[in-house]
Amino acid sequence: MGKKDERVKVFKAEISRLRISVSELKVLNEIAVTSGKATDIDQILNLILQKSITALEAEQGSILLTTKNKNEPLRTFLRQDDSSILKHDYHIGINITGWVLLNKMPLIIEDLSADKRFKPTEEEKKVIRSVLCVPIWFEGEIIGVMMLINKKNDKYFSKNDLTLFSIISVQAGQLIKNLELQKETFREKRETEKLHELDKIKTNFFTNVSHEFRTPLTLILGPAKQILENSNDNKIKKEAEIIYKSAKKLNRLVNQLLDLSRIEAGQMRLRVVLQNLTLFIKEIVNSFQPFAESKTISILLNPPAEEIFIYIDKDKMEKIISNLLSNALKFTPEGGKIELNIVKNEDCANVVINDSGIGIPKEKISKIFDRFYQADASQKREYEGFGIGLALSKELIELHKGKIMVKSTEGKGTTFTIILPLGKKYFKDEEICEPVKDENAVSDLITESMIFDETEKKKFNINVILEAQKPVLLLAEDNYDVRSYIRDNLKKEYTVLEAVNGEDGLKKSIKQIPDLIISDIMMPKMDGFELCEKLKTDERTSHIPIILLTAKATSKDKIAGYETGADDYIMKPFDIKELQARIKNLIEQRKKLRKHFQKEEIFNLDNKNITSIDRKFLEKAVKIINEHLTDLSFGVESFAGELSMGRTTLYKKLIAIVGEPPGDFIKRIRLSKASSLLNHKAGNISEIASEVGFNNPAYFSQCFKKQFGINPSKYQSTFTNH
Repeated sequence: MGKKDERVKVFKAEISRLRISVSELKVLNEIAVTSGKATDIDQILNLILQKSITALEAEQGSILLTTKNKNEPLRTFLRQDDSSILKHDYHIGINITGWVLLNKMPLIIEDLSADKRFKPTEEEKKVIRSVLCVPIWFEGEIIGVMMLINKKNDKYFSKNDLTLFSIISVQAGQLIKNLELQKETFREKRETEKLHELDKIKTNFFTNVSHEFRTPLTLILGPAKQILENSNDNKIKKEAEIIYKSAKKLNRLVNQLLDLSRIEAGQMRLRVVLQNLTLFIKEIVNSFQPFAESKTISILLNPPAEEIFIYIDKDKMEKIISNLLSNALKFTPEGGKIELNIVKNEDCANVVINDSGIGIPKEKISKIFDRFYQADASQKREYEGFGIGLALSKELIELHKGKIMVKSTEGKGTTFTIILPLGKKYFKDEEICEPVKDENAVSDLITESMIFDETEKKKFNINVILEAQKPVLLLAEDNYDVRSYIRDNLKKEYTVLEAVNGEDGLKKSIKQIPDLIISDIMMPKMDGFELCEKLKTDERTSHIPIILLTAKATSKDKIAGYETGADDYIMKPFDIKELQARIKNLIEQRKKLRKHFQKEEIFNLDNKNITSIDRKFLEKAVKIINEHLTDLSFGVESFAGELSMGRTTLYKKLIAIVGEPPGDFIKRIRLSKASSLLNHKAGNISEIASEVGFNNPAYFSQCFKKQFGINPSKYQSTFTNH
């Protein structure tokens, strides 16, 4: 062959190669252009298969995508019009895809009947001649497999076909993942929009409700303040103070909700003035000092090296700093520390508030600025709040063109950092005001927000000297004002013990054995449901009636209360007269139960007002006494020991259930047994007296007559005559 022929041959080969490359580019371009119209994965897969089958002149195509389902690791997509060749019971398809996934490389079977790697059945050989199978890659991971079956016109696939199919598979991986990412982005956007819409609905609702609160709040605050200023009756003044403080608290909540609403509607306007930042914050910190001292918490302010003058809206910045300081004090235990650092940077000022409090769980930090979010939504909420303060603070800081950041370690403390820009270039001309000289640095907001009562710090002495004849109530409520209000209205008729949380209530209930317990549901340490369940399942306290107080109005909460053994359930806000009536009713029921046992035989335990635990307790008590009837030394000490109770606890429990102290209860069981023996003529008076634990027949006769109204001899003769 001459040189000219050789050049022609090379030239034709190059032309052929270029023609293949152009064909490949054309196929890839068509896939890219048409895929832009696809809205789901199935459309993408169908498009890729159509283009691949056409470009490579195949009879059949399929795509298998990997899934997270262990039972079905691959999801197969077959074109509906070409699904007849590769039947479900053909194992060759599974073998081929398995080989590609295992070896992570493309596969060509030019002639299946001559390929020794696979063993098709005779039926499979008849319908399958040639196969292309390639993995679908995306960022180094196989996300599926593409397969083509049989080249048309009885031809076989070539290595050029495999190359083009492999290139298409790379593009397929990108297209599939792009669509998945788009769908995920769209889904997240929709969810964000829905959450925003829900947040807007909640804000609008609370705003409308808040406006409705304004008029009645005005009519509550005004008269309450007049009573405080004009009344000389200490009791009336104390009750008016509770009303005034509670109404002020509700008024602050209303104002916060309205502020959020104005911000969202774009109606919140700044009135910034040039202010010495250190002096401004110092005034706020000083107003918090009395409350901090009452909790033995130290507040330290570290000023900057040089004075910082900054444009701020004093009213709004006061709300921000006050809210953060209030939270720091709320979540920092006694003996803790709060530190404020003011730092000047090149173009901004940082206010850093660091506390040694309980910290925020890592998974909840990202949500604390969400409206109405509460880090502790359980029944054991340690601290009161509405989930508004931090959300409002963030919005107000952003109005100042600043930002707020938080870092926290659970169990160690939390740090909030406020970053505020320096200079007036960040504000509109209409937002900048001249300072008012007579304007107070700090408004009434702070003193209102930090109202507290020194009596809240008093420790209640559990060894209360109980007033004679007065029933003893235990009140478990973490809110001092509510506790004080209930106590003051019940103390004339009852001796009222107080517990500041559920855990405290449990300890005092076991030690004091009150006649009745009133418990809030949402309390720190231990909620009311848990307290009720523990008391009702403890032999020492199971007989004590319990009234649960709650602000939750759902049937589910009521059912939960009754399921734990609560005797009654009262909704907040409640009428004090209703509470007094419920208490009186439960105590009267206990009195009737005691009269029942005093009138009837102690063995009659079918009364519906006695709990199953108390019934078992009495059955056990009677059994123990019967086992020691002949034991002359068996007394109260031994009885209490057998029941695993202290003498005082046993005394209070028996008095509460049957109206008798342990000594009289033992005597009653002995005499009941004696009456039975006399009835059956089981011996003479002296023998029977000895058999039931009396060593003095005269004393036995005296006790018997007192209980049954007749002496033993006449009692026995009555049955003899009959």
